[in-house]
Amino acid sequence: MAYNKENVFGRLSVNHPLVEELASGKHPWWNRLVNLSHDDRDINIQVRGSYLNVYCKMGNLLKIYLQGNKVACKVHYKYLVDAQTPYIDVYPSGYDLEVNQKSCNLLSSILDRKCFKIVKQNIATYVGEEKRIQSRLIEKNKDTILDVEIAFSDSEVLVDSGDGNTRIDIANFDKNRNCLVFIELKQIFDARLYSKEINEQIQKYNVFANKHENHLIMAYNDVIQVKKKLGIIKPAAYLWDIVISKIEHRPILAIAGYKQSIIEGMRPKILEREKDKLDTTKLAALYFFGNYVDLNLKSAINKKVFL
Repeated sequence: MAYNKENVFGRLSVNHPLVEELASGKHPWWNRLVNLSHDDRDINIQVRGSYLNVYCKMGNLLKIYLQGNKVACKVHYKYLVDAQTPYIDVYPSGYDLEVNQKSCNLLSSILDRKCFKIVKQNIATYVGEEKRIQSRLIEKNKDTILDVEIAFSDSEVLVDSGDGNTRIDIANFDKNRNCLVFIELKQIFDARLYSKEINEQIQKYNVFANKHENHLIMAYNDVIQVKKKLGIIKPAAYLWDIVISKIEHRPILAIAGYKQSIIEGMRPKILEREKDKLDTTKLAALYFFGNYVDLNLKSAINKKVFL
């Protein structure tokens, strides 16, 4: 997430030169990416403050931006490695082990069918379990997802003991409450769920939503318009006619428990322990789930809404 000079949350507008350029019809590769985002469950495209991100299995495949007046893309080389063999011969010589061949070959294309298959395999190697879970949640809630991996500077929001940045996992437009809702994703064995750290993290969501409410509403209305203009949202899609007018300040905590026996065994340790137990008053809802869950606010088995 990028801040402008007033240090407020913002996203690309429909009049931004990058959006205008990609919507011009002069970039068939872009149209192909958009079609992939519709047809391939692993691909999603998100709008940032001055660029676009293309995610594959929630690995950050592409950053699309303007370099001067030209559209450019950044991709990490590790996704482009074409490893034809897992082993390379090296030859001892003096005090060294000499490598007589290139350590790796790089793919010559990204969207070529064969190359893209290798790219996806490489991404699958590097993304962790939480990213895989996040990718499935986004796939299953694609109709209402507005944004993922929302980063903001703690110097503008709250002081943090980590690397100076905080990240919100998912922003969703809730069908039942007609508002923007943030989701924090955790695995059930994450140690942070069993300490005061989870309450501190949830409090950051509350502060962020309260502090930037008006800018968040404007930014995500811009996101909808940009996605419509670029074809990421189709005319028949649920979000096509949506106008955001409010935000739920409290987030949903979604906990991946894998199977019901694990959920039943671990839930009391999260909710009923004496010290630093989860403060549900700061949450819009608490969801436990197996493979995926409908993120819209509605109580059900393993889903508790606190509003």
